[in-house]
Amino acid sequence: MTRREVRFVLLCEGSSDQALASHLRKLLSHCGAAEVVGTSVPFGRVRPPEKRPRNLLARRIDTVLSADSALDLIFIHRDADAAGHEARAREVEEIMQGVQCDSDWLPVIPVRTTEAWLLLDEPAIRRVAGNPRGSQPLQLPRPSQVENIADPKEALRNALADASGKRGRRLQTTRKNFNQHRRILLEQLPVGGALKQVPAWHRLERRVSAFVQG
Repeated sequence: MTRREVRFVLLCEGSSDQALASHLRKLLSHCGAAEVVGTSVPFGRVRPPEKRPRNLLARRIDTVLSADSALDLIFIHRDADAAGHEARAREVEEIMQGVQCDSDWLPVIPVRTTEAWLLLDEPAIRRVAGNPRGSQPLQLPRPSQVENIADPKEALRNALADASGKRGRRLQTTRKNFNQHRRILLEQLPVGGALKQVPAWHRLERRVSAFVQG
């Protein structure tokens, strides 16, 4: 039976990843949920009270659940980094086995980092870099190949720098604004189109659909 209402929380690696929550709301709605309410909490802002030798992420999840036990779904954001998707997914599963949790949960694991997803929208990169009509080649990967990039964050830095068309001190200013540019790109990330061709996102979409369909 399709779930009509979904309340969720996104536990994300950093405050700059909180914008993923709005995309997860859209994804849940797209998969059939009629009413979706969700929020996001960066891991670093959760202060678990207990000091016992136990996985810190598990204690943080317990703390979030103690504040709101009526959640239907917990999204756990973890970049794959060098470990790879499967290893990171196993890590999250092992953590959740030690959590007292009646809610369902799903991992959100970009490969290798969230910046890989931001490399898929060339017009947005040019617009955020302040040069929407620029024509400098940006060397962006195809969606099916974006997960093969060794350092997506550095690739995004370079793409924004090239897209700006700036040199010298003006280019240094653009580079210093990387975190702000990244945040805007994540907020504007389209959840359809090229992103659907990325294996990690497609995997997440299947899992969300299965959850909504019950």
